[in-house]
Amino acid sequence: MIRLLTIAACILCLGTSWAQAALFSGPAAFTTAPWSQMGPVTNNLVLTNTPTGFVVSGQAIINVGSPSNGILVEWIVERPLDPSYGGPFNLQTTTILDGFSAPPAGTFGPTSGIAKSEFTSHPTSLSSISVGLVNGLDSPLWTPPLTATSPVFLYTPAVGLVLRQHFFVDGVVLSGPGGNWIIDVPLESQVNSDPSAIPEPSSWLLAGSGILLWGWTARHRHQRSRMTGADPRPHRS
Repeated sequence: MIRLLTIAACILCLGTSWAQAALFSGPAAFTTAPWSQMGPVTNNLVLTNTPTGFVVSGQAIINVGSPSNGILVEWIVERPLDPSYGGPFNLQTTTILDGFSAPPAGTFGPTSGIAKSEFTSHPTSLSSISVGLVNGLDSPLWTPPLTATSPVFLYTPAVGLVLRQHFFVDGVVLSGPGGNWIIDVPLESQVNSDPSAIPEPSSWLLAGSGILLWGWTARHRHQRSRMTGADPRPHRS
Protein backbone atom coordinates (compact mmCIF):
# COMPACT_ATOMS: atom_id res chain seq x y z
CA MET A 1 0.00 0.00 0.00
CA ILE A 2 2.77 2.46 0.91
CA ARG A 3 4.52 1.73 -2.39
CA LEU A 4 1.30 2.34 -4.31
CA LEU A 5 0.69 5.63 -2.57
CA THR A 6 4.27 6.67 -3.30
CA ILE A 7 3.76 5.95 -7.01
CA ALA A 8 0.54 7.98 -7.01
CA ALA A 9 2.30 10.90 -5.34
CA CYS A 10 5.05 10.78 -7.97
CA ILE A 11 2.45 10.82 -10.76
CA LEU A 12 0.78 13.84 -9.18
CA CYS A 13 4.11 15.65 -8.91
CA LEU A 14 4.90 14.87 -12.54
CA GLY A 15 1.50 16.04 -13.73
CA THR A 16 1.71 19.19 -11.64
CA SER A 17 5.17 20.07 -12.96
CA TRP A 18 4.01 19.59 -16.55
CA ALA A 19 0.88 21.65 -15.93
CA GLN A 20 2.95 24.50 -14.49
CA ALA A 21 5.66 24.37 -17.17
CA ALA A 22 5.55 27.03 -19.86
CA LEU A 23 6.24 26.23 -23.49
CA PHE A 24 7.68 29.71 -24.00
CA SER A 25 10.43 31.43 -22.04
CA GLY A 26 9.64 34.98 -23.16
CA PRO A 27 7.44 37.22 -25.31
CA ALA A 28 7.32 37.41 -29.09
CA ALA A 29 9.32 40.13 -30.85
CA PHE A 30 10.06 41.29 -34.38
CA THR A 31 13.46 40.00 -35.47
CA THR A 32 12.82 41.56 -38.89
CA ALA A 33 10.57 44.62 -38.63
CA PRO A 34 8.12 45.19 -41.51
CA TRP A 35 10.01 46.53 -44.54
CA SER A 36 9.50 46.92 -48.30
CA GLN A 37 11.45 47.26 -51.55
CA MET A 38 8.65 49.40 -52.98
CA GLY A 39 8.53 52.35 -50.58
CA PRO A 40 8.59 53.47 -46.94
CA VAL A 41 6.54 51.42 -44.45
CA THR A 42 4.30 52.72 -41.68
CA ASN A 43 4.22 49.87 -39.16
CA ASN A 44 0.95 49.75 -37.22
CA LEU A 45 1.27 46.05 -36.40
CA VAL A 46 0.88 44.89 -32.78
CA LEU A 47 2.15 41.68 -31.18
CA THR A 48 -0.10 39.81 -28.75
CA ASN A 49 1.24 36.79 -26.85
CA THR A 50 -1.10 33.85 -26.25
CA PRO A 51 -0.68 30.63 -24.22
CA THR A 52 -0.14 28.73 -27.48
CA GLY A 53 1.88 31.26 -29.49
CA PHE A 54 1.24 34.82 -30.67
CA VAL A 55 -0.79 37.01 -33.03
CA VAL A 56 0.40 39.83 -35.31
CA SER A 57 -2.51 42.20 -35.90
CA GLY A 58 -3.08 45.63 -37.43
CA GLN A 59 -1.79 47.16 -40.65
CA ALA A 60 1.43 47.64 -42.55
CA ILE A 61 1.02 50.64 -44.88
CA ILE A 62 3.45 50.87 -47.78
CA ASN A 63 3.75 54.10 -49.77
CA VAL A 64 4.50 52.66 -53.22
CA GLY A 65 5.76 54.48 -56.26
CA SER A 66 4.57 53.94 -59.84
CA PRO A 67 5.75 51.96 -61.63
CA SER A 68 7.50 49.76 -59.07
CA ASN A 69 7.94 46.12 -58.11
CA GLY A 70 9.62 43.90 -55.53
CA ILE A 71 8.86 42.76 -52.01
CA LEU A 72 5.74 44.66 -51.00
CA VAL A 73 6.14 43.84 -47.30
CA GLU A 74 7.98 41.29 -45.18
CA TRP A 75 8.38 40.61 -41.47
CA ILE A 76 9.68 37.90 -39.14
CA VAL A 77 8.54 37.37 -35.54
CA GLU A 78 10.11 34.93 -33.08
CA ARG A 79 9.10 33.74 -29.63
CA PRO A 80 11.70 31.82 -27.57
CA LEU A 81 10.89 28.28 -26.46
CA ASP A 82 11.71 27.19 -22.91
CA PRO A 83 14.51 24.56 -22.96
CA SER A 84 13.35 23.22 -19.56
CA TYR A 85 9.82 22.43 -20.76
CA GLY A 86 10.42 18.67 -20.70
CA GLY A 87 9.58 16.21 -23.41
CA PRO A 88 9.99 15.02 -26.01
CA PHE A 89 6.44 15.81 -27.13
CA ASN A 90 4.40 15.34 -30.30
CA LEU A 91 3.24 18.78 -31.43
CA GLN A 92 1.83 20.64 -34.43
CA THR A 93 1.97 24.26 -35.56
CA THR A 94 -0.97 26.11 -37.09
CA THR A 95 -0.91 29.32 -39.13
CA ILE A 96 -4.10 31.39 -39.46
CA LEU A 97 -4.30 34.37 -41.83
CA ASP A 98 -7.19 36.83 -41.90
CA GLY A 99 -7.53 40.37 -43.27
CA PHE A 100 -7.07 41.92 -46.73
CA SER A 101 -4.86 43.73 -49.22
CA ALA A 102 -5.99 47.21 -50.32
CA PRO A 103 -3.86 48.80 -53.07
CA PRO A 104 -4.03 52.44 -54.20
CA ALA A 105 -5.63 53.38 -57.53
CA GLY A 106 -3.91 51.89 -60.55
CA THR A 107 -3.22 48.58 -62.27
CA PHE A 108 -1.15 45.80 -60.76
CA GLY A 109 0.49 42.57 -61.83
CA PRO A 110 -0.24 39.20 -60.18
CA THR A 111 2.14 38.28 -57.36
CA SER A 112 2.57 35.70 -54.63
CA GLY A 113 3.96 35.30 -51.14
CA ILE A 114 3.82 33.13 -48.07
CA ALA A 115 2.65 33.12 -44.45
CA LYS A 116 4.24 30.40 -42.34
CA SER A 117 5.03 29.22 -38.81
CA GLU A 118 7.67 26.74 -37.65
CA PHE A 119 9.98 25.64 -34.85
CA THR A 120 13.61 26.28 -35.67
CA SER A 121 15.67 23.07 -36.11
CA HIS A 122 12.41 21.12 -36.71
CA PRO A 123 11.80 21.08 -40.50
CA THR A 124 8.60 19.02 -40.27
CA SER A 125 7.01 21.64 -37.99
CA LEU A 126 6.27 23.95 -40.95
CA SER A 127 2.68 25.14 -41.49
CA SER A 128 2.54 27.30 -44.60
CA ILE A 129 -0.13 29.33 -46.44
CA SER A 130 0.39 30.46 -50.05
CA VAL A 131 -0.55 34.13 -50.40
CA GLY A 132 -1.60 35.62 -53.75
CA LEU A 133 -2.49 39.08 -55.05
CA VAL A 134 -4.49 39.66 -58.26
CA ASN A 135 -4.66 43.30 -59.40
CA GLY A 136 -3.43 44.16 -55.91
CA LEU A 137 -6.27 42.38 -54.09
CA ASP A 138 -5.94 39.24 -51.96
CA SER A 139 -6.76 36.16 -54.02
CA PRO A 140 -7.81 33.76 -52.67
CA LEU A 141 -9.51 36.00 -50.14
CA TRP A 142 -7.93 36.09 -46.68
CA THR A 143 -11.40 36.36 -45.13
CA PRO A 144 -12.79 33.91 -44.07
CA PRO A 145 -9.42 32.95 -42.60
CA LEU A 146 -6.93 30.76 -44.43
CA THR A 147 -5.49 28.03 -42.20
CA ALA A 148 -2.61 25.56 -42.45
CA THR A 149 -1.50 22.93 -39.92
CA SER A 150 1.82 21.11 -39.90
CA PRO A 151 2.26 17.35 -39.66
CA VAL A 152 2.78 15.97 -36.16
CA PHE A 153 6.44 16.36 -35.24
CA LEU A 154 8.54 15.24 -32.29
CA TYR A 155 9.69 18.27 -30.31
CA THR A 156 12.71 17.93 -28.07
CA PRO A 157 13.38 21.16 -26.11
CA ALA A 158 16.85 22.66 -26.47
CA VAL A 159 18.55 25.99 -25.87
CA GLY A 160 18.05 28.60 -28.58
CA LEU A 161 14.89 27.27 -30.24
CA VAL A 162 12.05 29.61 -31.22
CA LEU A 163 8.57 29.59 -32.73
CA ARG A 164 9.05 31.67 -35.89
CA GLN A 165 6.48 33.45 -38.06
CA HIS A 166 7.49 34.67 -41.52
CA PHE A 167 5.27 36.71 -43.82
CA PHE A 168 6.06 38.24 -47.17
CA VAL A 169 4.25 39.12 -50.37
CA ASP A 170 5.52 40.68 -53.60
CA GLY A 171 3.92 43.60 -55.41
CA VAL A 172 3.92 44.96 -58.96
CA VAL A 173 2.57 48.44 -59.77
CA LEU A 174 2.10 48.72 -63.53
CA SER A 175 0.46 52.16 -63.72
CA GLY A 176 -1.33 54.75 -61.65
CA PRO A 177 -0.41 57.54 -59.28
CA GLY A 178 1.00 55.29 -56.56
CA GLY A 179 0.17 55.87 -52.90
CA ASN A 180 -0.60 53.88 -49.78
CA TRP A 181 -0.93 50.10 -50.13
CA ILE A 182 -2.48 48.53 -47.01
CA ILE A 183 -1.78 45.00 -45.82
CA ASP A 184 -4.24 44.23 -43.01
CA VAL A 185 -3.99 41.17 -40.76
CA PRO A 186 -4.29 39.27 -38.00
CA LEU A 187 -1.78 36.50 -38.63
CA GLU A 188 -1.61 33.92 -35.85
CA SER A 189 1.09 31.34 -35.12
CA GLN A 190 0.07 28.71 -32.60
CA VAL A 191 1.26 25.39 -31.21
CA ASN A 192 -1.04 22.44 -30.58
CA SER A 193 -0.40 19.11 -28.87
CA ASP A 194 -1.26 15.83 -30.55
CA PRO A 195 -3.95 14.49 -28.17
CA SER A 196 -3.70 10.94 -29.54
CA ALA A 197 0.00 10.66 -28.72
CA ILE A 198 0.68 12.26 -25.34
CA PRO A 199 -1.32 12.27 -22.10
CA GLU A 200 -2.24 15.78 -21.14
CA PRO A 201 -1.05 16.97 -17.72
CA SER A 202 -4.66 16.75 -16.51
CA SER A 203 -4.68 13.05 -17.41
CA TRP A 204 -1.67 12.41 -15.18
CA LEU A 205 -3.34 14.37 -12.41
CA LEU A 206 -6.54 12.36 -12.72
CA ALA A 207 -4.59 9.09 -12.77
CA GLY A 208 -2.63 10.02 -9.65
CA SER A 209 -5.74 11.25 -7.89
CA GLY A 210 -7.56 8.03 -8.75
CA ILE A 211 -4.80 5.85 -7.30
CA LEU A 212 -4.69 7.97 -4.14
CA LEU A 213 -8.47 7.74 -3.74
CA TRP A 214 -8.39 3.97 -4.24
CA GLY A 215 -5.58 3.64 -1.70
CA TRP A 216 -7.39 5.79 0.85
CA THR A 217 -10.60 3.79 0.42
CA ALA A 218 -8.81 0.46 0.80
CA ARG A 219 -6.91 1.65 3.84
CA HIS A 220 -10.05 3.08 5.44
CA ARG A 221 -11.91 -0.22 4.84
CA HIS A 222 -9.03 -2.16 6.38
CA GLN A 223 -9.00 0.08 9.47
CA ARG A 224 -12.77 -0.34 9.94
CA SER A 225 -12.48 -4.10 9.65
CA ARG A 226 -9.83 -4.15 12.36
CA MET A 227 -12.07 -2.12 14.66
CA THR A 228 -15.14 -4.29 14.06
CA GLY A 229 -13.32 -7.61 13.71
CA ALA A 230 -14.92 -8.21 10.29
CA ASP A 231 -13.02 -9.85 7.46
CA PRO A 232 -12.45 -7.16 4.77
CA ARG A 233 -12.13 -9.78 2.03
CA PRO A 234 -15.20 -10.71 -0.05
CA HIS A 235 -17.13 -13.65 1.42
CA ARG A 236 -17.28 -16.77 -0.71
CA SER A 237 -20.00 -19.35 -0.17
